[in-house]
Amino acid sequence: MKRAAWLLAASLIAWPAPGQAAGMQDETALANAVRQAAQALAPPGATVSLGPVAGARAMPACAAPLAVTMSGVIPYEEAQVQCPTPSWTLYVAVTVAQSEAVVVTAKPVTAGQTITPEDLMVKTLPVQNFAGRQIFTDPAQVTGASAVMSMAAGMVVTQNAIQAPLVVKAGQVVTVHVYSGNVTLALDATANQPGRIGDTILLTNTASGRRFTAEVTAQGVELRLN
Repeated sequence: MKRAAWLLAASLIAWPAPGQAAGMQDETALANAVRQAAQALAPPGATVSLGPVAGARAMPACAAPLAVTMSGVIPYEEAQVQCPTPSWTLYVAVTVAQSEAVVVTAKPVTAGQTITPEDLMVKTLPVQNFAGRQIFTDPAQVTGASAVMSMAAGMVVTQNAIQAPLVVKAGQVVTVHVYSGNVTLALDATANQPGRIGDTILLTNTASGRRFTAEVTAQGVELRLN
């Protein structure tokens, strides 16, 4: 899953706690303010952990609600804590540990191998293990594809690690559906090159010998003239 930047301004009252230095900001109250602000935007099931907040003890006790602003990109965020009276600002590192069920290899897979259901399994892993990469959540999305690299057991299967299966082989006679306005017709053609879904390949009309290009789709080979 691609992830957007967060922004939240949350006003929270920080009450002094027993044992804090007289007149200084209570770090527990500040930490609670940051945690509440972060959890308000955290994805379901995510856990929030904070960096050091001891710097709060060097700040005068805030006489007004703390304003917490979250910024950054999952899993690493930063909280800007501002006190209006007296005026001071403190920054706290925040880590959002999010997990997601993704497709991984159930056993070693070699480059060039056609992937079968037995080669795959679904496992819940921290998002930071694959953040920014295109992953799969259903083994059916990967089954039949070819591995373009060797993968160890337990490796997250990403889009750049596989290649979609060949739908059309070179020399294969296929039915091409031709669409022109409201008219639809079908003709037989020989594929001059292999093709995967989304590829545009060269074919030869078996009746006329004429060459043309058409697109390989999930529904078959199609040529749209309109």
